[in-house]
Amino acid sequence: MISEIKILWIFYKKLIIPGFSFSLLSSIPFGFNYDHFTTGFLFIFPLLHYLIYEVRLKNEYFFYANFGFSKRHLWILTLIFAVSLKLIATFI
Repeated sequence: MISEIKILWIFYKKLIIPGFSFSLLSSIPFGFNYDHFTTGFLFIFPLLHYLIYEVRLKNEYFFYANFGFSKRHLWILTLIFAVSLKLIATFI
């Protein structure tokens, strides 16, 4: 369990910091609030996943596959993370 979390951290640390940064920058012109931030994150986070892991670092999927994470599994986790952040902000 701990090793799976470490592997997912390796995968998502390339996405989280740029995702939060670009979402913050995209929400500033509209007046920063959680709704604008999470809406930007909902679209930017999967886009970054695509640009980083589908275009730039295609072969890294083999590394994660060796630990039991398929490409589909990683995409589903990315979408769940983005949507859950949006839902949390909607109900707050």
